[in-house]
Amino acid sequence: MGVTTCCDKVHSWFRDSKALLIIISLQFGSAGMYVITKDALNKGMSHYVFVVYRNIIATIVLGPFAFFLERKTRPKMTIRIFSEIMAVAFVEIILDQCFTFLGMKMTSASFASAVMNSVPSITFVLAIIFREIST
Repeated sequence: MGVTTCCDKVHSWFRDSKALLIIISLQFGSAGMYVITKDALNKGMSHYVFVVYRNIIATIVLGPFAFFLERKTRPKMTIRIFSEIMAVAFVEIILDQCFTFLGMKMTSASFASAVMNSVPSITFVLAIIFREIST
């Protein structure tokens, strides 16, 4: 009876802490990616080439999941939706990845990691500014 109670407590803790554990693993994965990136940049790899490799690998790994798991919920591909996807992809690759890796080339992986953790707050401030302008 004691083992079952203990296992139930551990199971309920994991179930209740799922979001926290995902965020913690995301932070460790992000920090590991910055260390690997900094090592590759120090060994002479161009940050543009690294961005291309990173996006190719992400497409190969995540593409099948998106195709099979989301095929019934996808909206119809229109010119507007396609152009929005392309604009967001372009901005993400140029502004986020290229500038992050360029900055990392000139500073350190810890600095880049700290700066990337400030992105949600900057996004929030920009959302407030643009909401005030648009109304």
